[in-house]
Amino acid sequence: MTDTSGADALLNFWKSQVEEATKAWTRAVGQAQSVDPAQFWRPVMDPAIGAWAEVLARGPVSPDLMAQWKQFLDQWIEAWGEALERSMHTDAFAQALGRYLDQWVALQAPVQKARAEVSEAVASALGVASRADVAAISRQLTDLEDRLDELREQLRTLLARPRSGATRRSSQRRRP
Repeated sequence: MTDTSGADALLNFWKSQVEEATKAWTRAVGQAQSVDPAQFWRPVMDPAIGAWAEVLARGPVSPDLMAQWKQFLDQWIEAWGEALERSMHTDAFAQALGRYLDQWVALQAPVQKARAEVSEAVASALGVASRADVAAISRQLTDLEDRLDELREQLRTLLARPRSGATRRSSQRRRP
């Protein structure tokens, strides 16, 4: 008979660590404590814990440990995928992601402004054109190209007009 007390202790330790990590994450995101934090992790953890319990209950680990490890990882990834898919299709996830993106954008605005100011200062110190200078020149070139296109179109229109009026005037002058 195999001694599984060490394996059980390891499994219980792992379970407690996951529950503690879940509680820490729950506190970090500020969710209400009345929600069972393990509820999210259970669909992910239960298959993994079951697989480990099954492997440990068989006794000594077989020489083909890598195959067992791969099987465990495959089950783990599948369970994570299912749990994340279920959670991502909820309104709560969409709202949380929206809040996160709003906060990220709010934090990035000052960073972008500071980066632009530093970039301008460095370009000025080095005596090279800054991004704003290049953008202004680009706008001016685009405007100039637009004006040239308009002039070309007007010239085509003028050249395409029938010359009959001009021909009549010149012939009328010749008849005295």
